[in-house]
Amino acid sequence: MQRRVVLIALAALAGVALLAWLLTAGGPRQTREELVPAEALPTPTPAPEQRVVLLFAGNAGLLHPELRSVPLPAEVDERIRVVMNELLSGPRDRGQLTPVIPYPATVDAVFVDQQGNAFIDLSAPPEPLTGSSTELLLAYGIVDSIVLNCPEITAVQLLFGGHEVPTLTGHLDLSKPLVLNKRFIAAS
Repeated sequence: MQRRVVLIALAALAGVALLAWLLTAGGPRQTREELVPAEALPTPTPAPEQRVVLLFAGNAGLLHPELRSVPLPAEVDERIRVVMNELLSGPRDRGQLTPVIPYPATVDAVFVDQQGNAFIDLSAPPEPLTGSSTELLLAYGIVDSIVLNCPEITAVQLLFGGHEVPTLTGHLDLSKPLVLNKRFIAAS
């Protein structure tokens, strides 16, 4: 009887060893790319080019529109990132217009809630900003550019360095989302 138990145990051990060898040594494994011909893999479709309106600071302390054609993705958070990156690159007409963000900034995060509020986290200014027009043009240059190019967005909350700030220069309440404000956009 003991001999039969030993033989069964040895047979089971041999079976496990054989299975392990088959799983690991069966030659080189094929990857998904090897199983599916390259011609059958889908290629990513680039986003279609669309015109966007970007607002930059100009004369008389107002925002002036600049039109650009850029690849604009369907996802609203990605569209916001494209608009923000275009704003950060500055105006093409540097003789007449200046960037609304007066320091080298980056977009650290973008979030959109179900009510249509966009939350944009920009890197914080390296030193405190001054002047009411600096704060107004920065805030509404961003807010108006996003709302004009992303109809799903109703308001924009600006964050700086991952934090909600009450104000940048003491002239505008940034503790809540801001809505489109055409008062600072120059008439064409």
